[in-house]
Amino acid sequence: MRRLALAGLALLLLAGGAEAQQRETISFQGRQKGQPVTVTAEIWWPAKAGPVPAMVIHHGSGGVGEREARFAREMVAMGVAAVVVDSFKPRGVSSTVTDQSAVTGQDFNLDALAVLTALGANPRIDRSRIGIMGFSKGGTSSLMAAHEAQIAAAGVPAGLRYALHVPFYPACNNQYYRPQTTRAPIYMLLGGADSYVGFEPCQSYGDILRAGGATVQVKVFPNAMHGFDGGSPYTNPRGENYSKCVFQQQPDRSWVERTSGVMTMGADGRPVQGALAKAFAACRTLGVSGGPNDAAAKQSMEDVKGYVKRHLLGG
Repeated sequence: MRRLALAGLALLLLAGGAEAQQRETISFQGRQKGQPVTVTAEIWWPAKAGPVPAMVIHHGSGGVGEREARFAREMVAMGVAAVVVDSFKPRGVSSTVTDQSAVTGQDFNLDALAVLTALGANPRIDRSRIGIMGFSKGGTSSLMAAHEAQIAAAGVPAGLRYALHVPFYPACNNQYYRPQTTRAPIYMLLGGADSYVGFEPCQSYGDILRAGGATVQVKVFPNAMHGFDGGSPYTNPRGENYSKCVFQQQPDRSWVERTSGVMTMGADGRPVQGALAKAFAACRTLGVSGGPNDAAAKQSMEDVKGYVKRHLLGG
């Protein structure tokens, strides 16, 4: 019996070692409020030889959790490398719910493009079949990574672009005038009862993107709240709520916040002093909530797998 127990333990250790070898931590350069920072991501490798497709998974304001692991497992099972980015831990941040400036949207979005550059140089990754999905703050980064203006600012090499974008309940707060995208397919999955970021801004921006030549589909799950694929309901009365803040680029390239009408950036690309605080005073509120919706969670998982099969696996 003792020999059998030891043999069983050895098998478990071997299995654990094999699983550990299927994961790899990579790092790339990011930015934290103007200062350089090294950001990490964990690659979950499928048991498949040769260059493989990859799906970047970018977390939301609560950080990396079970949701990201759940999607990573599904990607690996399909033969796709799952790349789970952690934009918080390297910066010493655990959450941005009550302070979104702890990791700014600009720095967070940059991570989504910096990891693309890192993956494009990895010989185990098929650089022509890299997708990105994300949730809330990560949903926003996965959407903005389709914009050529963001790509150019991040210094992504020519010819390297995401092949698929799947933003879950993103904040469509920043809307370019006649946006130029990569034209890779974008699938936005939104909650019809989302009071955290809302869904109307993304619906309207989807129309703008589509008019500019982007391939965009917007799906709204009725009665689904923010985080409809999460584990449990939540409410945070101190959470920053920007659902009414929509910054729109004007034909002269200036930026105006829709609710307040305040111009926050001039046509010369320079911020207008004090304007951002004035705009936020009019549009930002406190109080966020969300929670799971079993039907939306199940359907959205099937939707993602269908997108991956179609655009990354060629099925």
